[in-house]
This record gives sequence, structure tokens and C-alpha cells, in this order.
Amino acid sequence: MKKYLLLLFIVLSSPYFNLSAQTNVLTLKELYEQIMAYHPLIKQASTLPDFAKEELRMAKGGFDPKLATSYSRKEFDKKNYYDHLDGKLKIPNWIGDFFVGAERSSGDLLNPENTTDNNGLATMGIQIALGKDLWIDQRRATLKQAKIFQSIALADKIKIINKILLSVAKDYWEWYFTERELFYLIKGIELAENRFRGVKIRVQSGELAAIDSVQAKIVLQERIIQFNQASLEVKNIRLTIMNYIWGDNDIPMVLAEQVMPENPNWQSNPTNEIETLVVYAKENHPEILKIKGKVNQLDVDRQLAQNNLLPTANLEYALLQNIQPTTSSTRLNAQNNYKVGFQFEFPLFLRKERGKLGQAKIKKFQNELELKQTERDIETEIRKAYNELLNLRLQIVEQTSMVANYQILVDGEYKRFLSGEGSLFLINTQETKLIESQIKLESQKMKFEKARATLSWAVGKSMWE
Repeated sequence: MKKYLLLLFIVLSSPYFNLSAQTNVLTLKELYEQIMAYHPLIKQASTLPDFAKEELRMAKGGFDPKLATSYSRKEFDKKNYYDHLDGKLKIPNWIGDFFVGAERSSGDLLNPENTTDNNGLATMGIQIALGKDLWIDQRRATLKQAKIFQSIALADKIKIINKILLSVAKDYWEWYFTERELFYLIKGIELAENRFRGVKIRVQSGELAAIDSVQAKIVLQERIIQFNQASLEVKNIRLTIMNYIWGDNDIPMVLAEQVMPENPNWQSNPTNEIETLVVYAKENHPEILKIKGKVNQLDVDRQLAQNNLLPTANLEYALLQNIQPTTSSTRLNAQNNYKVGFQFEFPLFLRKERGKLGQAKIKKFQNELELKQTERDIETEIRKAYNELLNLRLQIVEQTSMVANYQILVDGEYKRFLSGEGSLFLINTQETKLIESQIKLESQKMKFEKARATLSWAVGKSMWE
């Protein structure tokens, strides 16, 4: 008897006994804010757009001006073969490459075409692709794909964060359920303990048979066992919640025992109709945006492969002028001093180029099929979550009414027992069903909130906003 009194004292002094008296409530929104501010994986996901920006910077580097200088000299057997200095500034752009430069060459055995006067030779010209690489080339394709990658990185960020927050929401409402389950089990232990003591007194006075005290004790023991298991579940789920909570400087934080979850708002309706949610998801879901981005990147690959079917036809034109001692007299003469060149190349069978184009078309087609299936899967997930949400609300209404009816049965049976008409067995049975019904109601509320979080995740909304 003393053992059960001691246990009852521990139970009643537990911070879980009177949940309504708790004032330190950690709402799901507050938990989200804490996680978004400090969780390492959230920080990691937030770097994805920054990584994409650096990718774009690299792609733009293909259009950076380039300054190149070379110098070579050869002397052998007391002869100055050559002394050559060449400098050039190349400015890439969308239509070709502009360049300006200067060179100076001298020597006893220098090729005559490379000979310049002592001051050197200035050049200015342009290189233009007239066939292959006219509309698109590798650097322009890389730049286009890097711009598309911005949207892919943002979609990846939302996808990763939403997945984390979905786990947070499910664990949060699991936490709510275990706390409420423990609360009802504690109340059940209190009722069973009081009844056990009352029955024992009546057995000693001869009003009840001794077997009734055994039955009352068994009920108490069953509820103590349930309480111990529920206590373990509460401790573990609180550890899970703490695993999400980080402070500044990446320091893990502790969840105080007085802190409790908020109550679910199961009576609120879904914010949008199902068809509105489906349309929104097809336009904004991160997984869909990611695949669309890949399709667009593959289309750039297709354009580049199609460009490679054209012949290589490059034109180069440069103005030439000797560098004079005075800059005022240095002019480029387009009529007499120039250099022009033309390059043409064309593979006769184009097997390599046609193979790459075929692969590019197939990859794009594969991703378009993946996009269609993903859209269908997402729509199915949305409809399933929406249906579950509506069904759970109806179940909660019915279960709430059932709890009230069980309470009436328990109160009525207890009054009959006190008047000597009822039986202890019926009281215990109805009371156990009442507790089970109360716990089931909390379980349905938990499932409702999980379904709400799953619906938001399925739609692809930013769950932290």
C-alpha cells in the first residue's frame, strides 16, 4: 500500500499532471522560427542559392576580357635569330571577339612576314563565326544554363527545408499526443488509487467481497504500467524535439520540463479549395520547378548540339599600322594595311554531332515524361492529404461526442455503485473505455495536424512563411 501511495505522490507532483496550469507554451510557429534561424541543415540549404550565384559568376567569366603577352628570343652561334614581343587584349562578346594588340619582332633569321620596324606593329580587329557558333556556342550555353540553375537551386532549398519542417511538425504533434496521453493516464491512476483505497475500506467493513479489492488493485497496476511506458515515450519525444533546437553559435539548446506544446486548431478549415491547391502546386512546387529547370537546361544542350551540325566558318579581319614615335601620326589604314582570314571545316558524315543531338533530344524527352509523372504524383498526394484532413475532422467531432457519452456512463455507473446497485467491474470497464476514448481523441487531433502539415508539404508551399 505504501508503495502505491509513494507512486501516486510522484505522479501528482509531475509537471505533466496539470497541463492546463502550464504557462510556458512552445508553439509550432516559434519552433519553426528557432529552427529557421539556427538549425545547421537549414543553414546548409540556405547556401544553395549562393552556390548558384557563384556558378553564374563563373559562367560570366567566359565573357571576361583577356590580356595576353608573350616574349621569345633566340641567339645561337653569335647570331640573333629572333627577338619577338607580342601583346593582345581580347574582348569576347555575343557576336564575336574584338581584339587589339601590338607586336615587335627583329632578328637576323626572322621570317620576313613577321618583321616589323623598331617601334612595332599595332593591330585591331574582330573574329566572327558565320556558321557554327553563330547563334549559340559553349560559353553562351553555359551562361544560359547557369541562369536556369538559379531557379533550380532555390527550388532545392525550399524542398530541403520543407522536408525538414515536415519532420518537425510530425514530431511536434507526436510530442503533443504523448503529453496528453500521459495526462489522462495520470488521472486514471489517481481515480484507480482512490477507488482501491475506498474498496479496501469497504472490504474491511464487510460491505464488499475481498475479490473486489483484488480487481481494483489489478486496474491500478495496469494503469501504472501504462504510465511508465507513456513516461518513457514523453522523455524520448522531448529528446527528439530538442534535437531540432539550436541556439546562436551552433550551440544545442535544452527543452525545459515546464515547456509544453500548443493545442491543435482542428476546427479551422483548409485555407484553399482542393483545385486551387493543385493548380498552385503545378506552378510552384519545388520538385516541379526543379525538373522544369532541368528540362530547360537540356533544351540548351539540344540547341548547342543542333548548332554543331553547322559547318565551322570563321572570319577574322584586322587593321594593321606601324607604331610611330608620335601618337598623333599613328592611324590605322583600313584600305591598304589589313589582314583577313577565313576558316571552313565540315565533317562529311556528322555522326558524332548527330549522335550528340539525338542524346540531347532523348534526355529532354525523358525529363518531360518525368515532369508529367511528378505532376500526377504530387496531385495524388495533395488529394489524399486533403481527403484525410476532412475525414479526420469528422472523426474528431464524433469522437468528442463519444467521450462525452462515456463520461455520462462512468458518472452514472459510479452513482449506482455508491448506492449499492452497480458493480466495480462495470465502473472499471467504463472508466477504462473513457480513458481509451480520450486518448484516441487526442490521437485523432495529432493525426489531423500531421495531415495538415503533410498537405502543406505536398502542395510545396514554403512551410516556414
